[in-house]
Amino acid sequence: MEWKKILIYTGIGLVTYAGMRYLLPPAVPFLLGWCLASAVLPAAKWLEKHLYIHRGIGGGCLIGVLVVILGWSIWKLMILAAAQGKLLLQNIGLWRIGAEELMCSCCLMVEKYLGIQAADTRSFLLYQLGRMQEEIQNKFGGLCVEYLVTVVRGVTVFFGGVLVTIIFGIFVIKDMDEFRSKIRQGQITGILASIGNHVLLAGGRYLKAQVYLMGIVILVCMAGFWILENPYFIIAGIVVGALDALPLIGAGMILIPWALLWLIRGKYLLALGYLLLYFAADLLRQFLEPRMLGKEMGMHPALMLASVYIGFFVYGFAGFLLGPATVLIVRVAAMEILNKKDMKKPQKS
Repeated sequence: MEWKKILIYTGIGLVTYAGMRYLLPPAVPFLLGWCLASAVLPAAKWLEKHLYIHRGIGGGCLIGVLVVILGWSIWKLMILAAAQGKLLLQNIGLWRIGAEELMCSCCLMVEKYLGIQAADTRSFLLYQLGRMQEEIQNKFGGLCVEYLVTVVRGVTVFFGGVLVTIIFGIFVIKDMDEFRSKIRQGQITGILASIGNHVLLAGGRYLKAQVYLMGIVILVCMAGFWILENPYFIIAGIVVGALDALPLIGAGMILIPWALLWLIRGKYLLALGYLLLYFAADLLRQFLEPRMLGKEMGMHPALMLASVYIGFFVYGFAGFLLGPATVLIVRVAAMEILNKKDMKKPQKS
């Protein structure tokens, strides 16, 4: 009956929401440890079969090597980011000169079109900036200690989670085949495993579609910057295309201010070009995202779009992934339960 289906969907939705909200965060290290062990399991089996190295020892060594490689890569990226930050601080004087020149251009434009003296506008802006800086210092100065404590706690939790992930992966890799067999044989765990397989399969297709979509937007941005004769069209296209893939940020964070800067400098055609490039990238993503992602996850484009946006309001920033995952879990779980009930019904002769 329809009301039973509604109750089933509602119940599964509430349970899924509670799990995503309260159970998923502490379970993340164990899920990552399971994924880490699954990734090195084929190589550990090969070592056990051909080199007679015990699966637990070989798998643990492989996990250690993989973690070292990942850690080294992250460390190199952090060093590169620190070097870029140092260079930025060294050039802060040039940025300040550029900002002062931009402010003077704005003041001259105000004087030209509104008749207000440029010196008066400049004094007003400097006064407002000083007040803003003072208010920020008064408001957030007392929160420095609290913010530092939060950062220290977050770093501790992060490294603790990484340690748990590594240890859990090493522990489970030796008996992973046995664990998988027991999970498939259990009535409830079998249903959960089937749901998890469907979600992981669709999630992989979802990430693949995101990569394809980001690549298309990057190529469009590169072509647009090349047409606009930007000498850094490759780097600019990659940066704008990558930002466009992030929820609540988008390409407009760079392209709109860039267009305004050209407008202030009197380069009206360039300003129009950058604005048109923003509209092209945004419309392309709005058109392709629901269709590509919905197709890969087996959802209608309207449902896919609604799951992403509603996910932001329900889960926050993580709703970009958790929203579609929640809809997918509810649908797959409901289908599993309803199919089990249909199989138990006596067949009419």
